[in-house]
Amino acid sequence: MKKLWAIGLSATFLLTACSEEEATEPKETTTSTEPSDDTSEVKKEMMKFYMAIPNTINAVDEDLNKFEMDQAEEALPEGEELQAMKDAAIASANEAANAVESLEIPETLKDQEEQLTSAFASMRESYELKAEELTKESPSFEEANEKFNEADAQLNELLEELELAASSIYNEVSQ
Repeated sequence: MKKLWAIGLSATFLLTACSEEEATEPKETTTSTEPSDDTSEVKKEMMKFYMAIPNTINAVDEDLNKFEMDQAEEALPEGEELQAMKDAAIASANEAANAVESLEIPETLKDQEEQLTSAFASMRESYELKAEELTKESPSFEEANEKFNEADAQLNELLEELELAASSIYNEVSQ
C-alpha cells in the first residue's frame, strides 16, 4: 500500500512539475533561461528529497505504526505481550527520530534549508514525544501528532512556494 501511495505521489509531483514547466515555457524570453533552469532544478530536487523523507522513516517505523493501528482498533494485547509491543514501538520511534536526524538536505535546496530544518525538528520532536508516551500505561499521541502536523504544514508551505502540489508525509508514514 505504501509503495502504491509513493508511486502515486511521485506521479502527481512529476505531472505537476511537467505542467508547470510547460506553462512557463511560452512566457520565457530568449535573453536568459538560467533562472528558469535553476527553478526547475530546485523543484526536481525538492520532489526527489520530499519522496525520500517518508521512505527513510518507513524503513524503521513499522513497530510504531503497528502499535498505533492496534491501539486505534482497540486490539492491543495485554500483559507481557503488550509490554513487548510497547518496547518495540519505543525503539521504532527512536529509530524514526534518528532517521529524520540523518536526512541530509541537498545543496540545491540550500535556500530552503531553514524551513526544512525546522520541519525536521518538529518531526523529531513528534517521534520523541511518541517514545515518551509509550512509557505510560495509556499512551496518547495527540500532542505528538500535532507536532508532526506542524512539520507537514511547514513542508506544504515550502512545496506551495515552489509551485508544487501539497501533500502529507504524516499520511505516508503512519500506515
